[in-house]
Amino acid sequence: MRRILVVCVWSCLTVLPLRAAEVTLEELASPPFAGTAGVSNIAADGTVVGTGWPDAMVVRWQPGQPPENLGGDTFTLENILPLISADGGTIAANVYVPVEPGNPKAGLVGKAALWQGETTWAPIDGAVLAQATPFGLSDDGRFLVGAGWVDVFPDEDAVEHAWIWSAETGQQLLGAVDGLSWAQAWAVSNDGTVAVGFADAAPDDFTRHGVRWDAGVAQRIRDAQDRPVGQAIACNSDCSIIVGAGFTAAGGSGQAWRWTAAGGVQFLGEIPGAPPDITYYAFDLTEDGAMIVGSYPVFDPVQGSINHGFVWSEASGLVDIVDFLAAHGIDYGADFNELVVNAITRDGSKLLLNGGNADYQRQRAIVHIAQAPPQVFADGFESQLP
Repeated sequence: MRRILVVCVWSCLTVLPLRAAEVTLEELASPPFAGTAGVSNIAADGTVVGTGWPDAMVVRWQPGQPPENLGGDTFTLENILPLISADGGTIAANVYVPVEPGNPKAGLVGKAALWQGETTWAPIDGAVLAQATPFGLSDDGRFLVGAGWVDVFPDEDAVEHAWIWSAETGQQLLGAVDGLSWAQAWAVSNDGTVAVGFADAAPDDFTRHGVRWDAGVAQRIRDAQDRPVGQAIACNSDCSIIVGAGFTAAGGSGQAWRWTAAGGVQFLGEIPGAPPDITYYAFDLTEDGAMIVGSYPVFDPVQGSINHGFVWSEASGLVDIVDFLAAHGIDYGADFNELVVNAITRDGSKLLLNGGNADYQRQRAIVHIAQAPPQVFADGFESQLP
Protein backbone atom coordinates (compact mmCIF):
# COMPACT_ATOMS: atom_id res chain seq x y z
CA MET A 1 0.00 0.00 0.00
CA ARG A 2 2.83 2.43 0.80
CA ARG A 3 4.34 2.04 -2.62
CA ILE A 4 1.02 2.57 -4.39
CA LEU A 5 0.36 5.74 -2.44
CA VAL A 6 3.84 7.12 -3.04
CA VAL A 7 3.67 6.32 -6.74
CA CYS A 8 0.36 8.16 -6.89
CA VAL A 9 1.86 11.23 -5.25
CA TRP A 10 4.87 11.11 -7.57
CA SER A 11 2.82 10.45 -10.69
CA CYS A 12 0.10 13.00 -9.99
CA LEU A 13 2.11 15.82 -8.47
CA THR A 14 5.75 15.67 -9.49
CA VAL A 15 6.23 13.59 -12.61
CA LEU A 16 5.16 16.51 -14.83
CA PRO A 17 8.54 18.32 -14.82
CA LEU A 18 10.26 15.08 -15.93
CA ARG A 19 7.60 13.97 -18.37
CA ALA A 20 9.79 14.63 -21.41
CA ALA A 21 12.70 12.65 -19.98
CA GLU A 22 13.30 9.18 -21.41
CA VAL A 23 14.42 6.88 -18.59
CA THR A 24 15.96 3.45 -19.27
CA LEU A 25 17.73 0.91 -17.07
CA GLU A 26 20.89 -1.01 -18.00
CA GLU A 27 21.84 -3.94 -15.79
CA LEU A 28 25.58 -4.58 -15.39
CA ALA A 29 26.81 -8.14 -15.85
CA SER A 30 28.25 -10.15 -12.98
CA PRO A 31 32.00 -10.64 -13.59
CA PRO A 32 32.84 -14.26 -14.48
CA PHE A 33 36.08 -14.05 -12.48
CA ALA A 34 34.31 -13.22 -9.18
CA GLY A 35 31.55 -14.86 -7.22
CA THR A 36 29.69 -11.57 -6.98
CA ALA A 37 30.37 -7.85 -7.24
CA GLY A 38 29.10 -4.50 -6.03
CA VAL A 39 29.54 -1.09 -7.66
CA SER A 40 30.60 2.21 -6.15
CA ASN A 41 31.30 5.02 -8.64
CA ILE A 42 30.67 6.10 -12.23
CA ALA A 43 32.56 8.33 -14.69
CA ALA A 44 30.96 10.79 -17.09
CA ASP A 45 31.03 8.33 -20.00
CA GLY A 46 29.32 5.59 -17.98
CA THR A 47 32.44 3.66 -16.94
CA VAL A 48 31.74 2.02 -13.56
CA VAL A 49 34.04 0.66 -10.86
CA GLY A 50 33.29 -1.69 -7.99
CA THR A 51 34.61 -4.64 -6.02
CA GLY A 52 34.53 -8.35 -6.85
CA TRP A 53 34.12 -10.88 -4.08
CA PRO A 54 35.37 -12.99 -2.35
CA ASP A 55 38.87 -11.97 -3.49
CA ALA A 56 38.30 -8.18 -3.17
CA MET A 57 39.65 -7.20 -6.59
CA VAL A 58 38.67 -3.95 -8.30
CA VAL A 59 36.28 -4.45 -11.22
CA ARG A 60 35.67 -2.04 -14.11
CA TRP A 61 32.67 -1.99 -16.46
CA GLN A 62 33.29 0.11 -19.59
CA PRO A 63 30.34 0.91 -21.86
CA GLY A 64 29.66 -1.99 -24.21
CA GLN A 65 32.50 -4.09 -22.77
CA PRO A 66 32.57 -7.12 -20.43
CA PRO A 67 33.70 -6.49 -16.85
CA GLU A 68 37.47 -6.32 -16.31
CA ASN A 69 39.59 -7.50 -13.40
CA LEU A 70 41.89 -4.62 -12.38
CA GLY A 71 43.47 -6.55 -9.51
CA GLY A 72 44.27 -5.06 -6.15
CA ASP A 73 43.88 -6.78 -2.79
CA THR A 74 41.56 -4.09 -1.52
CA PHE A 75 39.71 -2.96 1.54
CA THR A 76 36.39 -1.46 0.52
CA LEU A 77 33.53 0.53 1.96
CA GLU A 78 30.33 -0.66 0.29
CA ASN A 79 28.99 2.02 -2.09
CA ILE A 80 32.09 4.23 -1.59
CA LEU A 81 35.27 2.45 -2.78
CA PRO A 82 36.93 2.11 -5.23
CA LEU A 83 36.96 5.61 -6.75
CA ILE A 84 37.02 6.79 -10.37
CA SER A 85 37.48 10.37 -11.55
CA ALA A 86 34.70 11.99 -13.57
CA ASP A 87 36.96 11.98 -16.63
CA GLY A 88 37.60 8.26 -16.15
CA GLY A 89 41.37 8.65 -16.22
CA THR A 90 42.17 7.89 -12.57
CA ILE A 91 41.10 4.96 -10.39
CA ALA A 92 41.99 4.86 -6.70
CA ALA A 93 41.48 2.36 -3.90
CA ASN A 94 42.84 1.19 -0.59
CA VAL A 95 45.21 -1.73 -1.17
CA TYR A 96 47.02 -4.00 1.25
CA VAL A 97 50.81 -4.15 1.02
CA PRO A 98 53.38 -5.92 3.25
CA VAL A 99 54.51 -3.94 6.29
CA GLU A 100 57.99 -5.34 5.62
CA PRO A 101 58.57 -6.47 2.03
CA GLY A 102 59.80 -10.06 2.04
CA ASN A 103 58.58 -10.71 5.58
CA PRO A 104 54.99 -12.03 5.43
CA LYS A 105 54.93 -12.50 9.22
CA ALA A 106 55.05 -8.72 9.70
CA GLY A 107 51.52 -8.44 8.35
CA LEU A 108 49.80 -6.11 5.88
CA VAL A 109 48.95 -2.42 5.98
CA GLY A 110 46.37 -0.46 3.99
CA LYS A 111 47.68 2.22 1.62
CA ALA A 112 45.98 4.70 -0.69
CA ALA A 113 46.92 3.51 -4.17
CA LEU A 114 46.40 4.35 -7.85
CA TRP A 115 45.74 1.86 -10.64
CA GLN A 116 48.69 1.63 -13.05
CA GLY A 117 47.18 -0.59 -15.75
CA GLU A 118 46.30 -4.29 -16.10
CA THR A 119 46.30 -5.56 -12.48
CA THR A 120 49.05 -3.31 -11.11
CA TRP A 121 48.59 -0.81 -8.26
CA ALA A 122 51.07 1.63 -6.72
CA PRO A 123 50.76 3.34 -3.32
CA ILE A 124 50.76 7.12 -3.57
CA ASP A 125 54.17 8.84 -3.47
CA GLY A 126 55.07 11.27 -0.72
CA ALA A 127 52.95 9.65 2.00
CA VAL A 128 53.39 10.95 5.56
CA LEU A 129 50.93 8.54 7.19
CA ALA A 130 51.82 4.89 7.73
CA GLN A 131 48.35 3.77 6.69
CA ALA A 132 45.71 5.66 4.75
CA THR A 133 42.35 5.16 3.05
CA PRO A 134 41.18 7.36 0.15
CA PHE A 135 37.54 8.48 0.26
CA GLY A 136 37.39 11.16 -2.45
CA LEU A 137 38.90 12.02 -5.83
CA SER A 138 38.69 15.31 -7.73
CA ASP A 139 36.77 15.23 -11.00
CA ASP A 140 39.98 15.62 -13.00
CA GLY A 141 41.82 12.98 -10.94
CA ARG A 142 44.63 15.26 -9.74
CA PHE A 143 43.72 15.38 -6.04
CA LEU A 144 42.93 12.59 -3.61
CA VAL A 145 41.60 12.95 -0.05
CA GLY A 146 40.99 10.55 2.79
CA ALA A 147 41.97 9.62 6.33
CA GLY A 148 44.73 7.68 8.01
CA TRP A 149 47.04 6.99 10.92
CA VAL A 150 50.60 7.96 11.76
CA ASP A 151 51.51 4.44 12.90
CA VAL A 152 51.08 1.09 11.17
CA PHE A 153 49.49 -0.31 14.30
CA PRO A 154 47.95 2.69 16.12
CA ASP A 155 47.39 2.48 19.86
CA GLU A 156 44.12 3.33 21.61
CA ASP A 157 45.08 7.00 21.98
CA ALA A 158 45.94 7.48 18.30
CA VAL A 159 44.15 10.13 16.24
CA GLU A 160 42.77 9.62 12.72
CA HIS A 161 43.91 12.44 10.43
CA ALA A 162 42.26 13.89 7.33
CA TRP A 163 44.63 14.37 4.40
CA ILE A 164 44.94 15.64 0.83
CA TRP A 165 47.33 14.40 -1.86
CA SER A 166 48.56 15.36 -5.31
CA ALA A 167 51.53 14.16 -7.32
CA GLU A 168 53.09 17.62 -6.97
CA THR A 169 52.73 18.08 -3.20
CA GLY A 170 52.54 14.54 -1.84
CA GLN A 171 50.30 13.77 1.13
CA GLN A 172 49.51 16.70 3.44
CA LEU A 173 47.48 16.72 6.64
CA LEU A 174 44.40 18.95 6.77
CA GLY A 175 43.82 21.25 9.73
CA ALA A 176 42.33 19.97 12.96
CA VAL A 177 38.82 20.97 14.03
CA ASP A 178 38.54 22.84 17.33
CA GLY A 179 36.89 20.69 19.98
CA LEU A 180 37.03 17.52 17.88
CA SER A 181 39.80 14.98 17.44
CA TRP A 182 39.41 12.51 14.56
CA ALA A 183 38.70 13.61 10.97
CA GLN A 184 38.13 12.23 7.48
CA ALA A 185 38.05 14.06 4.12
CA TRP A 186 35.58 12.67 1.56
CA ALA A 187 35.61 15.04 -1.44
CA VAL A 188 37.86 17.67 -2.99
CA SER A 189 37.70 20.45 -5.59
CA ASN A 190 39.54 20.29 -8.91
CA ASP A 191 42.05 22.93 -7.79
CA GLY A 192 42.63 21.24 -4.43
CA THR A 193 41.83 24.35 -2.38
CA VAL A 194 38.62 23.00 -0.82
CA ALA A 195 37.98 19.61 0.77
CA VAL A 196 34.95 18.39 2.73
CA GLY A 197 34.26 15.60 5.18
CA PHE A 198 33.70 15.29 8.90
CA ALA A 199 35.27 15.35 12.33
CA ASP A 200 34.22 13.72 15.59
CA ALA A 201 35.28 13.43 19.22
CA ALA A 202 36.29 9.76 18.98
CA PRO A 203 36.97 7.52 20.76
CA ASP A 204 34.45 8.93 23.24
CA ASP A 205 31.84 10.20 20.77
CA PHE A 206 31.58 9.06 17.13
CA THR A 207 28.91 11.63 16.14
CA ARG A 208 30.03 13.05 12.80
CA HIS A 209 30.10 16.83 12.29
CA GLY A 210 30.20 18.16 8.71
CA VAL A 211 33.42 20.04 7.92
CA ARG A 212 34.74 22.17 5.07
CA TRP A 213 38.48 22.78 4.70
CA ASP A 214 39.38 25.97 2.81
CA ALA A 215 43.11 26.13 2.04
CA GLY A 216 43.57 23.48 4.73
CA VAL A 217 41.75 25.43 7.45
CA ALA A 218 38.76 23.61 8.96
CA GLN A 219 35.32 25.18 9.26
CA ARG A 220 32.31 23.42 10.73
CA ILE A 221 29.20 23.43 8.54
CA ARG A 222 26.15 24.62 10.48
CA ASP A 223 22.52 25.29 9.54
CA ALA A 224 20.57 28.55 9.80
CA GLN A 225 19.82 27.79 13.46
CA ASP A 226 23.55 27.35 14.14
CA ARG A 227 23.08 23.61 14.60
CA PRO A 228 25.63 21.04 13.41
CA VAL A 229 24.95 18.94 10.32
CA GLY A 230 26.17 15.41 9.68
CA GLN A 231 29.14 14.39 7.59
CA ALA A 232 29.82 16.09 4.27
CA ILE A 233 30.06 13.35 1.65
CA ALA A 234 30.34 14.95 -1.80
CA CYS A 235 30.75 18.25 -3.63
CA ASN A 236 30.68 19.47 -7.22
CA SER A 237 33.87 20.16 -9.20
CA ASP A 238 34.81 23.34 -7.31
CA CYS A 239 33.12 22.40 -4.00
CA SER A 240 30.86 25.46 -4.23
CA ILE A 241 27.98 23.04 -3.56
CA ILE A 242 28.30 20.39 -0.85
CA VAL A 243 25.92 17.59 0.17
CA GLY A 244 25.89 15.32 3.16
CA ALA A 245 24.11 13.26 5.78
CA GLY A 246 21.79 14.07 8.62
CA PHE A 247 23.09 14.64 12.13
CA THR A 248 22.88 11.45 14.16
CA ALA A 249 22.64 12.93 17.66
CA ALA A 250 20.36 15.34 19.50
CA GLY A 251 20.62 18.98 18.52
CA GLY A 252 20.45 18.62 14.74
CA SER A 253 18.28 17.40 11.85
CA GLY A 254 18.39 13.85 10.51
CA GLN A 255 17.65 15.10 6.97
CA ALA A 256 20.24 15.09 4.20
CA TRP A 257 21.32 18.57 3.15
CA ARG A 258 22.79 20.79 0.44
CA TRP A 259 25.13 23.69 1.22
CA THR A 260 26.12 26.72 -0.85
CA ALA A 261 28.12 29.77 0.19
CA ALA A 262 25.24 32.07 -0.73
CA GLY A 263 22.34 30.07 0.67
CA GLY A 264 23.90 28.09 3.49
CA VAL A 265 22.32 24.75 4.44
CA GLN A 266 19.10 23.59 2.78
CA PHE A 267 17.53 20.41 4.13
CA LEU A 268 16.18 18.02 1.49
CA GLY A 269 13.04 16.87 3.30
CA GLU A 270 11.68 13.40 3.94
CA ILE A 271 10.28 10.50 1.92
CA PRO A 272 6.47 10.29 2.28
CA GLY A 273 5.68 7.26 4.44
CA ALA A 274 9.27 6.72 5.58
CA PRO A 275 9.92 5.95 9.25
CA PRO A 276 10.26 9.02 11.49
CA ASP A 277 13.54 10.04 13.10
CA ILE A 278 15.79 8.31 10.57
CA THR A 279 19.04 9.58 9.08
CA TYR A 280 19.18 10.40 5.36
CA TYR A 281 22.48 10.26 3.43
CA ALA A 282 23.17 12.36 0.32
CA PHE A 283 25.92 10.58 -1.63
CA ASP A 284 26.39 12.59 -4.83
CA LEU A 285 25.12 15.52 -6.90
CA THR A 286 25.08 17.07 -10.34
CA GLU A 287 27.42 19.96 -11.13
CA ASP A 288 24.68 22.54 -10.52
CA GLY A 289 23.29 20.73 -7.47
CA ALA A 290 19.87 20.43 -9.10
CA MET A 291 19.79 16.64 -8.61
CA ILE A 292 21.05 14.75 -5.57
CA VAL A 293 21.08 11.01 -4.88
CA GLY A 294 21.51 8.97 -1.73
CA SER A 295 19.85 6.55 0.66
CA TYR A 296 17.70 6.23 3.75
CA PRO A 297 16.94 3.28 6.06
CA VAL A 298 13.66 1.37 6.23
CA PHE A 299 12.86 -1.19 8.91
CA ASP A 300 11.96 -4.67 7.70
CA PRO A 301 10.45 -7.03 10.32
CA VAL A 302 12.60 -9.92 9.07
CA GLN A 303 15.84 -8.26 7.96
CA GLY A 304 15.89 -5.25 10.26
CA SER A 305 17.20 -1.98 8.85
CA ILE A 306 17.74 -1.99 5.07
CA ASN A 307 18.78 0.83 2.74
CA HIS A 308 16.56 2.39 0.07
CA GLY A 309 17.88 4.80 -2.54
CA PHE A 310 16.44 8.22 -3.34
CA VAL A 311 16.54 10.90 -6.02
CA TRP A 312 16.05 14.56 -5.10
CA SER A 313 15.29 17.63 -7.20
CA GLU A 314 13.81 21.04 -6.43
CA ALA A 315 10.65 20.15 -8.35
CA SER A 316 10.02 16.71 -6.88
CA GLY A 317 11.71 16.68 -3.49
CA LEU A 318 12.83 13.27 -2.24
CA VAL A 319 11.54 10.29 -4.21
CA ASP A 320 12.32 6.63 -3.52
CA ILE A 321 14.28 5.17 -6.46
CA VAL A 322 11.80 2.30 -6.91
CA ASP A 323 8.94 4.78 -7.23
CA PHE A 324 11.00 7.00 -9.55
CA LEU A 325 11.59 4.05 -11.87
CA ALA A 326 7.97 2.88 -11.67
CA ALA A 327 6.76 6.35 -12.66
CA HIS A 328 8.79 5.90 -15.87
CA GLY A 329 7.48 2.41 -16.59
CA ILE A 330 10.40 0.45 -15.12
CA ASP A 331 9.68 -2.35 -12.65
CA TYR A 332 12.94 -2.82 -10.76
CA GLY A 333 13.92 -3.24 -7.14
CA ALA A 334 10.53 -3.43 -5.44
CA ASP A 335 11.36 -6.80 -3.84
CA PHE A 336 15.08 -6.14 -3.26
CA ASN A 337 16.49 -6.46 0.24
CA GLU A 338 18.55 -3.32 -0.46
CA LEU A 339 18.89 -0.80 -3.28
CA VAL A 340 21.05 2.33 -3.04
CA VAL A 341 21.66 5.16 -5.51
CA ASN A 342 25.31 5.77 -4.76
CA ALA A 343 26.41 8.04 -7.61
CA ILE A 344 25.22 10.39 -10.36
CA THR A 345 27.15 11.89 -13.28
CA ARG A 346 27.70 15.64 -13.20
CA ASP A 347 25.23 16.20 -16.05
CA GLY A 348 22.52 14.10 -14.37
CA SER A 349 22.26 11.67 -17.28
CA LYS A 350 23.27 8.53 -15.35
CA LEU A 351 22.46 7.16 -11.90
CA LEU A 352 24.38 4.22 -10.44
CA LEU A 353 22.41 1.59 -8.49
CA ASN A 354 23.86 -1.00 -6.11
CA GLY A 355 21.79 -3.56 -4.23
CA GLY A 356 20.71 -7.10 -3.58
CA ASN A 357 17.62 -8.91 -4.83
CA ALA A 358 15.14 -11.02 -2.86
CA ASP A 359 17.52 -13.98 -3.14
CA TYR A 360 20.37 -11.90 -1.66
CA GLN A 361 22.22 -11.82 -4.97
CA ARG A 362 24.06 -8.58 -5.70
CA GLN A 363 22.60 -6.49 -8.51
CA ARG A 364 24.11 -3.55 -10.39
CA ALA A 365 22.53 -1.11 -12.83
CA ILE A 366 22.81 2.26 -14.54
CA VAL A 367 19.70 4.42 -14.93
CA HIS A 368 19.99 6.51 -18.10
CA ILE A 369 18.03 9.79 -18.17
CA ALA A 370 17.81 11.41 -21.60
CA GLN A 371 16.29 14.88 -21.47
CA ALA A 372 14.23 15.89 -24.51
CA PRO A 373 14.87 19.37 -25.98
CA PRO A 374 12.48 22.12 -24.80
CA GLN A 375 9.27 22.58 -26.79
CA VAL A 376 8.73 26.02 -28.34
CA PHE A 377 5.12 27.11 -28.90
CA ALA A 378 3.70 29.42 -31.55
CA ASP A 379 3.87 32.38 -29.17
CA GLY A 380 7.64 31.98 -28.99
CA PHE A 381 7.75 30.92 -25.34
CA GLU A 382 9.56 27.77 -24.34
CA SER A 383 7.76 25.02 -22.50
CA GLN A 384 8.76 24.65 -18.85
CA LEU A 385 9.01 20.88 -19.35
CA PRO A 386 12.61 19.77 -19.87
